[in-house]
Amino acid sequence: MTATKPDAPTTPTTAASPTGGARPEAGRARSSHRLAWTLYLGTAAVVTIVLAVTLIVLTLLAARTADTAVSRGLEQTRQHVRALLDGRERSLASGALVFAQGPVFRSLVIDARPEDLRDQAAEAVERIGATWVQITDGNGVRLAKSDEPTAAADTLSGSALIGGALSGDVATGFGVAGDTALVQTAAVPIAVGQARAAGVLMAAQVIDTAFARSIRDATASEIIFYLLERDGTPRIAVTTLSDSTAIRSLLSGISTDSAAGDGPPLVEMGGQHFVALAEPLLSAGGDSLGGFVALRSRDAEMAPFAALRRSIALVGLLGLGAAAALAFVLTRQIIRPLRALADATRRAAAGDYGANVEVHGDDEIGSLAAAMRSMLSDLHERQVLSDFLAEPSGVEATRESRGERARREAIESVTAAPSALQTGALLAGRYRIAEVLGVGGNGVVYKATDIELGEAVAVKTLRPGSMLEDPVTLERLKSEIRLARRISHRNVVRIHDLGEADGMYFITMEYVAGTPLNELIDRRAPIAVSSTLAIAKQLCRALEVAHEQGIIHRDIKPSNIIVQPDGVLKVMDFGVARPITRSSTMTQAGMVVGTPAYMAPEQLAGESVDARADLFSVGVVLYECLTRRRPFDAWSPTGLLGQALTSKPPAPHDINPQVPRPLSSLVMSVLSSAPAQRPASAAELREKLSRLR
Repeated sequence: MTATKPDAPTTPTTAASPTGGARPEAGRARSSHRLAWTLYLGTAAVVTIVLAVTLIVLTLLAARTADTAVSRGLEQTRQHVRALLDGRERSLASGALVFAQGPVFRSLVIDARPEDLRDQAAEAVERIGATWVQITDGNGVRLAKSDEPTAAADTLSGSALIGGALSGDVATGFGVAGDTALVQTAAVPIAVGQARAAGVLMAAQVIDTAFARSIRDATASEIIFYLLERDGTPRIAVTTLSDSTAIRSLLSGISTDSAAGDGPPLVEMGGQHFVALAEPLLSAGGDSLGGFVALRSRDAEMAPFAALRRSIALVGLLGLGAAAALAFVLTRQIIRPLRALADATRRAAAGDYGANVEVHGDDEIGSLAAAMRSMLSDLHERQVLSDFLAEPSGVEATRESRGERARREAIESVTAAPSALQTGALLAGRYRIAEVLGVGGNGVVYKATDIELGEAVAVKTLRPGSMLEDPVTLERLKSEIRLARRISHRNVVRIHDLGEADGMYFITMEYVAGTPLNELIDRRAPIAVSSTLAIAKQLCRALEVAHEQGIIHRDIKPSNIIVQPDGVLKVMDFGVARPITRSSTMTQAGMVVGTPAYMAPEQLAGESVDARADLFSVGVVLYECLTRRRPFDAWSPTGLLGQALTSKPPAPHDINPQVPRPLSSLVMSVLSSAPAQRPASAAELREKLSRLR
């Protein structure tokens, strides 16, 4: 060891102690290591605890969710089966009634001519859609049976089914054919004047494997139809399952005299655990003849949760492995932004959406912060619109606005027309009309109830002339519906389908309860800047989705924009939407489609347009919100085109000084007659709007 010169600078921290003890730096190093280990072990403990609690909670929630899903699915299956059986029963009864009214058929029954009636029975099978048919005389004696030409002339009046029909009623119920087949039956009287029934026409339809499989395909539930022996023992009639031993064990637990009982809560078949729901089927006399059992796999419902649980466990183990190296870095890099995000979350939970999340970066926390900013912005916009709708509208609240008056007068005119659908009318056998919502250039919009789904929908009936006379127009409409159905976004009214009833075409769509923007403008304009910005950004979001699908709306205007009470804006009426690239056979050259007052100059001129035409319409809407007037006003499309190309409207700030100049300038740029001078996309316009406060 080299000695240090007396005048050389000495550093006590580098010299060994005379007794050979450790240096102070080593103690600090060990302290630093202890701190690192403390951070690592603390992180590992937290990760382990959180992982364990998460897995336990997830398991409990998964089991509860799976049980709820299974129960809901079984109930839906039961309702579906009942609906199918009721529909088959009505079909059998109505078909039999129609056939029994035939004069030739009735005369053959009165004359009791079995040979001719066998042919009639075969014909009835085809016309009714039954599996087999049999005919009796007025005393209940069998005259013919379609599937057994040589069937004996037995007396059947003792059965509740035939006896009920002989008494003049339509009798229905379930029965057993050949001791093995479960059938649905309907018996109708063959009436001759006011006299006693001259006979009975009985139609039967077998519940077969194809019927059971159709239920399984529609509901994702396995199904078993069973019969009851004389001693009450259930016997399988039809099933979609193959494990007959397990099925018999399941059926043995069903109470034969229960009105509607549950089967065993959990049964094992083929290595899977199923939950069962059973319901009896009754004969025409009200006796329990058998029933059906719906089963859903609990294991299948739990499978996604099990995979998620495994993934969480694996991620937790990987986190423990990485905790040692990242303990210090994560502590420093995570705590600060997480505190900011937590504060923003707490403020949002308290109803304050104005938190400024100053956390940026390309990592996960930066993405989370961006998502938080987007969420807060969205909630703020909705809150602004919701508060705006809740505010009293002042003096004008006692008067009817122009839009409301025009809408009322149009509705009154349509309602008084003989061809209008009246309240309570059933359209296409499915949609129950409730009220008229509005009247447009292409047709009438009604609120209706979809009786099959039990949901409220909007139904837009289309004026029939052009549809019937021009096949190209109809084909174009179908193409537009296909386009509109590609758009799925909360700011866009969802299009369901195109239908036709009695020569009238109609479109079904999502029903939206809210206020059209044109009525808000009539009552409230000029609309406050904050509310206008909220409207504009949601409108841009809707157009972003449409433009991403290659679709231009072409008719953006206040009456096509609905503001819901919760502040969510909906864009509707994609009836004139077009793809950005479209075949010339579908749209005539130079054809103008839309509302002229809100059209871009290139659209008014009948030229090809792109997404920037919709942005021009957005600019007109914003201008009207801020100033209560449109930038261009003329009586004809030609006049509007001339104004848009040759004159410049006053800026919104010049009409309404409350409008900030940056917003006023942005609106004017969107209203530029040259598409290249407008924002390039709805996303770009929304980004510019978001920077305005």
